[in-house]
Amino acid sequence: MSDSDTSLDLVSLGDLMIDFICVGADDSGMLRFERNPGGAPMNAAAQLSRLGGKAAAIACVGADEHGDFLRDAMHNLGVDTANVRSCAGQGTRILFVYFRDGGERYFTDYRGPRADLEIPPDEIDFSVIGRARALLASPLCNTYDRPIFETARRALAEAERYGVPLAFDANYRFPYMDDRLRRLDLETILRARILKMTSEEFAYYLDEADVMRGSERLLEGNARVVAVSMGRDGSFVRTRNGHAYRPAYAVDAVDTTGAGDSFMGALLYCLTRTGVDMDALGADELGRIAEFANACAAVSTTRRGALLAMPDREEAERIMAAVPCAPSVM
Repeated sequence: MSDSDTSLDLVSLGDLMIDFICVGADDSGMLRFERNPGGAPMNAAAQLSRLGGKAAAIACVGADEHGDFLRDAMHNLGVDTANVRSCAGQGTRILFVYFRDGGERYFTDYRGPRADLEIPPDEIDFSVIGRARALLASPLCNTYDRPIFETARRALAEAERYGVPLAFDANYRFPYMDDRLRRLDLETILRARILKMTSEEFAYYLDEADVMRGSERLLEGNARVVAVSMGRDGSFVRTRNGHAYRPAYAVDAVDTTGAGDSFMGALLYCLTRTGVDMDALGADELGRIAEFANACAAVSTTRRGALLAMPDREEAERIMAAVPCAPSVM
């Protein structure tokens, strides 16, 4: 993608990082790890790009071989990397990923100095946001004591200036170190027009575990589309004009890392097509979107990794045509 392109479907802001995935041990018992590109908002951008959409990234990586690897991976997927900056003073963020049965993963977060929090606001061309149909932010953007916080504030202001909808995936994983971070995430949730949350996140942020009541509350505010990802139990998508639940596809998962990001990327792809009016989407259209996003997420779980595991449209359609759904829970 060149700078001469006049329109984008998505600008993703946040972490671009390395997942070192545990792939077993050698004969001496030494663990072996495989380097994979990742980062929730960038996984979503990769998924949208794989489906034929146009995406751009705002991120920061280390001035090291990992950073070069990540920039090349995004570029090769067709994502605009003009606003992927390098930080000489911090290393590329690293996460170690391990697996339980069924491909469910758990993490060891590398808490040393990390470049993903150092996105320099004065080195970003924010005009790219005005050419987009959506801006996707991550909870990392609310790290209030690092440069990413100011970058995110400017990005959100630019989105509001041009009427670009804010998308947000709550993506809660770890206990908050202080209440300010929780409050900032809640403010972003209430500000977003496109939301993806889990039932656990409804309970945590809104004190409401029931997805019908929780989504209704959000739609009474700024939200226009609320998606609830339920992992193996499928997904629920709602607008002010209707709602739909669809069960997940029963695939043999080997790695669930990035499945929710695949769902989010597919959802954003569907919502940013020319002529789509989010407010007018009813039950039938939402059902088709949920089925497609579920299929993309399902394919992603059959491969190791996240960013490079995102499927194209043909792969998702094959799942929809040939793979049975898991039992319905709604």
